[in-house]
Amino acid sequence: MNALTLNLLGDPELRRDGQPVALPPSRKTRALLAYLALHARPFSREHLCELFWELPDDPRGSLRWSLSKLRRLVDTPERCRLITDRLSVGLDVSDVDIDVLNLQRLVAGELAEADTTSLEAAAVRYRGPLLEGLDLPGFHDFHSWCLAERERAMRAQARLLTALAERLRDHPERALPHAQALVRLTPFDEAAHARLVGLLQALHRPREAEQQYRLGLRLLGEAGIPVTGALPRARRTRIEPPSPSDGPAPEDALESAPPVPTAPGEAGVEARLAGLDPDALEVIRWAAVLAPEIEVSALGRYTGLASGRIGAALEAAERRGLLAIGEGGLDFGDPELAEAVYATLSPARRQMMHRRVADSLALAAVCDLDHAAALVRHAECSGDPDLAAAALVGAGRLCLRFFANDEARRLADRGLALAERLPDVRRVCLLLELREILISAAPLADWETTATAVVTLAEQALEHGALAHARLGYHLASHILWAHGQWTDAREEALQSERVTRCADDAEQVIAMAETARCLAMLERDLDQARARLADARGLASRCHMRPPALPMAEGLLAWHAGRQAEAESALKEARTQCKASGDRLGEFQANEALMMMAIEQGQPAQALSRCRALLLLGERLRDGSEAPFAQAALGLCRLVTDDDPAPLYDALGALRDADARHRLAWVLNRAALHHLERGHPSEAHSAAAEALSHALALERRSEQLLAHGVLAAASRALGDLPDADRHARAAAGLLHPPAGDWARRRVAALLATAEARGDVEGAP
Repeated sequence: MNALTLNLLGDPELRRDGQPVALPPSRKTRALLAYLALHARPFSREHLCELFWELPDDPRGSLRWSLSKLRRLVDTPERCRLITDRLSVGLDVSDVDIDVLNLQRLVAGELAEADTTSLEAAAVRYRGPLLEGLDLPGFHDFHSWCLAERERAMRAQARLLTALAERLRDHPERALPHAQALVRLTPFDEAAHARLVGLLQALHRPREAEQQYRLGLRLLGEAGIPVTGALPRARRTRIEPPSPSDGPAPEDALESAPPVPTAPGEAGVEARLAGLDPDALEVIRWAAVLAPEIEVSALGRYTGLASGRIGAALEAAERRGLLAIGEGGLDFGDPELAEAVYATLSPARRQMMHRRVADSLALAAVCDLDHAAALVRHAECSGDPDLAAAALVGAGRLCLRFFANDEARRLADRGLALAERLPDVRRVCLLLELREILISAAPLADWETTATAVVTLAEQALEHGALAHARLGYHLASHILWAHGQWTDAREEALQSERVTRCADDAEQVIAMAETARCLAMLERDLDQARARLADARGLASRCHMRPPALPMAEGLLAWHAGRQAEAESALKEARTQCKASGDRLGEFQANEALMMMAIEQGQPAQALSRCRALLLLGERLRDGSEAPFAQAALGLCRLVTDDDPAPLYDALGALRDADARHRLAWVLNRAALHHLERGHPSEAHSAAAEALSHALALERRSEQLLAHGVLAAASRALGDLPDADRHARAAAGLLHPPAGDWARRRVAALLATAEARGDVEGAP
């Protein structure tokens, strides 16, 4: 026997005959093993090199090295599993036990028919997210695939745990671990929280049930998810503790009980606290301010007491039943006692305590939503609107990073009300930062009014000398105008955003010049000026040892425009990585968008299709705008190119038209027109190019105008409409110079030459 087991849920693990086998230390080699194992087909070496080794050195050599390491792991003298040849690589896993594949097969079948022991064995194998720690965020195509597969595995595990918890509901001791795991896996599922609370009640653990109830309410509230009633109903279902003479309570003995008693009055609280020494009293009061997230280390930090005195105070509080250590950590034994103790504090003392907590939280990097929510709560309770508004900005940006767009919008709206109460310069700066969150989180109801408003704020910031925020305001206005086809105005606001920072510090100047170069490149306007700004930004950035994401984005766009494809691709991949790392999801989408467009232009439909899938993952999670419709249209275009099937594209164009993304419409339609022309469908080509031309003319987009005229000339000639063909050929000839892109000029010159040659042949005697 030489059984091989590959566990990919959690840290990857390989076992042979039950014994662990050491995996290579290389994360890429382990990721390669997982990628091959989860696909039932071979891949080209070129695809694997691009997926894992975006390097200027020898990716094929790196792939060979990784395959040599994997062969030692999976092959034996009797069994060859790693199948390779000069062009492709595959892994035969027909006799390998893979946890995630077993889980997916089980869930895809009939869960109800599987025996409970098998379900429990499958649940135990889930050790964490798929390929934990192997995201490889710097390699976007693999990272996107990994995230999608991880989400799929999570949903399968959630279905399995739900089935187990339901099947074992009459055996709460066995059901409880599965219900707890389900809540950890799906923290925003009210039904999962309700099931766990009900099981804890059935096991006569009311304190833990109350803690889980409050945790569930908090999580749902922070996520903006309305409570349907399942969680409160589970809380109201109480189990009376059995009396000694009654014997053990039956597992399914549930009965209704009246609601939880109201919180004790101030006199009752004072009586429960009477006799405590000053240390214990101070600990209890700080615990009430921190509740429900009470950490012993935090109590020491805020009270200033040494660890020994904290321990003695906690021991005294626990003896009295005031604080207790449960599965969730330190908490009040009586859940409503925290509110009563909090009420005994004077308003001034409360604000001081919340301010101290907020200041401490603000010093740490806000890297998760729980931290951000705690910072916002304590800042708002501090009575300092400036601190609270700044906390809301930080929390809103973090929500955008994690695609919690609705929550980001709600936080920004709360911040706007607070910012209006601040002195002028601080008010203007925070209003601009909050406006930036709103623009990124949701489509604008009135984009013209918003653009005017941020320009007004930018001018006010300029008057106060807040140059960084003035730049931000003009940049936001430029982005809004660009997104709605007002490209001339967008250009002016982009230039203004750079002008205002000429007296700012070096870092702000670098950002402003790079953003201006990027904007001018995207608009295809003033390209000489864009290159000059980029050169200045590069020089200053080198001296400042910084490289903001806008810099490689501008480099990539300008290199692409000039026909330097390899340089463009390298820069755009760098921009994509930097945008992802900084949480700029729109910037990440735009970098991916440019890379996908380049793949189409270079005749690489398979690569374009892979990048379309990455766009879809991002577009579906971004705020409602033209990103998701464009991703669908781009996918439809890839299907048209690879399968000659126009239906997916035609289905997607309606939403893109509704989004009024004329620059994206022009691009998609021109590429569809080129495909129709190459396949001998001049009528379809003419229709698509005519619409593309209308959008390109409205935007004054020279490259797309040139391409549309070139297609129309060729299509009209093929349809026998020679006057129309000549008209478009003359128009195209007039555009065959900068600022039209190098790729567009070469493509149209070849197109016109081919069409003219065909016309000469047809017209010969």
